Amino acid sequence: MKKTIVIMSDNHSNWKVDVPEGDIFVHCGDWSYTGSQKSLKKFNNFLGNLPHKHKLYIPGNHELGMEQNFNFYKETITNGTCIHNTELEIDGLKFFGSAYTPIFNNWAFMKSDEQRKRYWEFAPDNVNILVSHGPPHGLLDTVDGLEWGSGKLKHLGCIHLRKYIERVKPKLACWGHIHSSYGQMTLKAWEPNEQNTLCINAALLDERYKMVNKPIVVEI
Repeated sequence: MKKTIVIMSDNHSNWKVDVPEGDIFVHCGDWSYTGSQKSLKKFNNFLGNLPHKHKLYIPGNHELGMEQNFNFYKETITNGTCIHNTELEIDGLKFFGSAYTPIFNNWAFMKSDEQRKRYWEFAPDNVNILVSHGPPHGLLDTVDGLEWGSGKLKHLGCIHLRKYIERVKPKLACWGHIHSSYGQMTLKAWEPNEQNTLCINAALLDERYKMVNKPIVVEI
């Protein structure tokens, strides 16, 4: 039986979000600006008010407080399940989550190129739904170069995550992080009989931190 999955990311402490109903709610990180304990409590309350049977989340690079006090934050968020670096099966759907992104300034959950290479090489193979904070290279990962001091689009995704998705071929891969690449696309498998991957960037805010997007709903 198919499940309705509601996905959002990067609301950055903006809690005025109209979240559609569904079976499983997924947050791909950056629910705060810096991961303060005040935002931690508000995030927990936000999750508690959602009607979904299952509520999954990972932190993002703005959750500095959670990186510093991971177990405390995980235990405090009683209304949701953290799947960062964790496998979880729900009604036959196998989830895996990861907050790790390429290094950019002094934010949280960032890893070097070599660290990410090793991480994704040893990540689990049997995954139906992948939840990451950052995108894979070349898939919904571009920023408008005019806003970053150049006239070209720039890809900011992780190449090792891209290779992982191409190898494992999950049914769904979702993320946020790059606000200007909100949307969805299908990554076609190389062979005709192999699994395609539905890719979703569910960032709600634009690059100027204005709420412009809505949570994305899919059936898997």
